[in-house]
Formats: sequence, C-alpha cells, structure tokens
Amino acid sequence: MSKAAVEQFGRALRAELSPHGASASVAYFGFIDTELVRRAIDADPLAERMFQTLPRPLRKRIPPSAAGEAIVQGIEARKPRIIRPRRWTIMSVGRGIINPLSDSRLERDEPTQQLLREFDARAGEDQPTTA
Repeated sequence: MSKAAVEQFGRALRAELSPHGASASVAYFGFIDTELVRRAIDADPLAERMFQTLPRPLRKRIPPSAAGEAIVQGIEARKPRIIRPRRWTIMSVGRGIINPLSDSRLERDEPTQQLLREFDARAGEDQPTTA
C-alpha cells in the first residue's frame, strides 16, 4: 500500500469512526534511524548520493524512541496527523505547491537524472535492502 493510500485510508477511518467517538491517526516521519534506513542508505553508495541531494534539514534522522513518543502523544491527543521531525510539517502543509515545483525541477536536473539512470541500470541486482 502506498503512503498516499495509507493517508486516504486514515482520513476515511476518521470520518467513519467519528460517530462512534473513535478516531484514527496517520504518522508521517522523515528518516528514522533504524537498521533498515542504515542498510538502505548508508550501505549503498548510490542511495547515499541520492540522500545527499536532499536539503540538509530534511536529512536529519530521528531515533526510534522519538517516533514512538510522537505516536503515543499523537494518539493520546487524538491528532489526525503525527509529523516528526516537526520541520517536515512545512513540507506536509505545503506539498500541494512544493511537490509540483520540485517535480518540475527534478525532471530537468541532470545530476538527479544521472542518479536515476544509475539506479535503473542495476535493476534485478541484489542491493543492501534486498540481500
């Protein structure tokens, strides 16, 4: 299930559950410092190069404990959205404007396109996240 599908599912659940006094939250996280992220990014030089193209504030990883605490606080407060780190809130709120602009830029950005060609070239190979 895609992230967009999870988001829509959470929104539908909130609407359906509200007459029963219940709710649903959807958590939005940046990068959580887990073994999966370390294997997917740190152990893969190509992924690391792609990661470095993100603005520095968006590259910061949060510990799993911070993600867990955010979930607990969000559920206790019955928040529809739980976003950590908080700097991602701006991205979430502005994504209707930011995403189309960044898509347009990335489609024309030669270094990004080169990275994508390199990712495509290794289709079918074992990678750190598939080993």
